[in-house]
Amino acid sequence: MDKQLLMKTAALAGEIMLSSGAETYRVENTMYLMLHTAENIELAEVFVIMTGITATLKIQNEDTISVVKRVNNRSTNMNRILEVNSISRAYCGKEISLDEAYSKLTKIKRRVYSNLENRLAVIGICTGFAIFFGGDIGDVLATSAVGVFLTLCITIGEKLHFQPFLQNVFNSFGIAFFSIFLRAFFANINLDIVIISSIMPLVPGVAITNAVRDSLQGDYISGCARILEAFLIAAAIAIGIGLGILSIGNIVI
Repeated sequence: MDKQLLMKTAALAGEIMLSSGAETYRVENTMYLMLHTAENIELAEVFVIMTGITATLKIQNEDTISVVKRVNNRSTNMNRILEVNSISRAYCGKEISLDEAYSKLTKIKRRVYSNLENRLAVIGICTGFAIFFGGDIGDVLATSAVGVFLTLCITIGEKLHFQPFLQNVFNSFGIAFFSIFLRAFFANINLDIVIISSIMPLVPGVAITNAVRDSLQGDYISGCARILEAFLIAAAIAIGIGLGILSIGNIVI
């Protein structure tokens, strides 16, 4: 077995999972099982935190291999995690070879859906929560319009390469600003329902869930880091909404 390729394959699997929002213990377990498919192992250790991966492999009478990977960009993409899990299970179960596993991992798409589909999903989430929160037809239509404006803010932020914190501030500012702007023309809309429904695509639900799961697994560093990440996202949303209300609220409301 090519131990260099094995380490490269395990590291790639871990990087894809971590950058797609997987829990750190899941990443460690996947890499650990892949590395232990080698024969005559003396040492195989994996250490993962939110921003990086460290792995070491030592086979009898051979040199030790270590790899360190920095993971700067993280998002939520359950499909990529599922694909990596399927490939790693197939490899560990000897259904596919190491070369096939590496080839399949390199072909995993970063995006499952197009930008248009993602934007439509954001609008659909906003609209759906407006209905869930009991909004009338006017509230639902207003929220849909704000959802469209939110997708415009997201697109602008991506084009300008905003840092994630600033992106969330910008998005939530746009939500508050446009919601209050609509209120100036349609006085009967429920501003609370419109704003709360529109921020739901930005709420860090997965980050909070993963923080709890990592903490329960004993990964306290990653758990605390994810809690801090969720707090910063929530703070960015609050700051953006507050700035939006301050900028136009006194004029319209």
